[in-house]
This record gives sequence, structure tokens and C-alpha cells, in this order.
Amino acid sequence: MALARRVGLDVAPTEVVRCLGKDVLLVERFDRTAVFGERRMMISALTMLELDEMMGRYANYPDLADVIRGRFDNPKATLKELFSRIVFNVLVGNTDDHARNHAAFWDGGSLTLTPAYDICPQGRSGGEAVQAMAIGRDGSRLSQLTTCVAAAAEYLLTESEAREIIDSQIHTIETQWDDAAEEALLSIADVAQLKGRQILNPYALEGYEEHTF
Repeated sequence: MALARRVGLDVAPTEVVRCLGKDVLLVERFDRTAVFGERRMMISALTMLELDEMMGRYANYPDLADVIRGRFDNPKATLKELFSRIVFNVLVGNTDDHARNHAAFWDGGSLTLTPAYDICPQGRSGGEAVQAMAIGRDGSRLSQLTTCVAAAAEYLLTESEAREIIDSQIHTIETQWDDAAEEALLSIADVAQLKGRQILNPYALEGYEEHTF
């Protein structure tokens, strides 16, 4: 989440604090109004795609992009944000990006994307990985930047625009990883385990271009 903020994504505010000898993650509630704490109506991508929990495996990003084009405020900017979140998930090894980990506010007339939440790099034993939701219209879900670039048009982006987003995120992660890790109170062991394994995994970069920490 700290890295996501640094690359420019709209994410829920977070803070890690020490309490009774334990690390505690605080996540600010964005489903409540700031003044009176009233509920804000929200629906998940699973609901937007008219799928139940048993059918969640059929959810995919291009179908969500269709909903955004038809029912969201400012769809072009929203699609750029969605694409940026997909890229970030690939770059940090978050393959748990299923349809209940995306949501929108509903005001009775239109939808707006909520801040990103539940961004968590997943452990992996090998190199190859796939996202929970397909990135391309052809069903492609490989956790690679080349998959994202190939699907750019689905999100109303040119290949050049897609590459600009990707390159900017890679640069930010490379240069600000240590600061973000310190903010999250990661141990030296955690930093060593995540760097190059989940964060900027070589498989994600394969076929794109060489980048190193």
C-alpha cells in the first residue's frame, strides 16, 4: 500500500504502528463519510459483473472495463487508474486480485472507483504466475508486463501510454522500495525475501526490458 501511494495510485490511507510488542496495520475506512461516519453505498466488481461467488472465476478485467465505460463517472480516467492498478499488482506479485478486491461507490445514479485496498504480494515457489482475473479480452492472465501492454487498448490506452505508466511505476518502485519498506516496519529478512521475488519479480519483467533494483 505504501508503494502503491508512491506510484500514484488512489489507495486507502494506511499506517503501521507498534502496540504491545506487535505490528498493527491501521487502514482508514473509506466506506464511511468523513464528518458523520455514515455508510457510503459500495458494490464489488463481482456484483457489477452480475456474478455470484461460485461464478467469480469468470470475472475478468475487460468485462469490468466495459462496465466502467457504460456506467462510471469519468470513464477514461477510471480506466487509466484500473490499468495502473493491474500493472502494479503484476509488479509487486499481488495475484489475489479477484473481483471482490475491486469495488465502486454507488450514489444512486453512477459509479466511481473506490480507493485500492487489500494489495498483498503473494508467496510463490517458482517463477510463473497468473492474475486472478484475465487482463486481456482473449483470456490472457499471465502476470507479465507484456500481457498488460498487449491489452492496453481495452483500457483506452495506446501502447506508448501503457509503457509510460509501466516505466514510471518500475522507476518509483526501484528508487522508493527501501523507504516504503521502512514505513511498513519490515524486517531485514522481510525486505530480503520480497525484493526480486515478489517485488519486481523477473517473470513479470520477462520480455519487456531489463530493470534491476
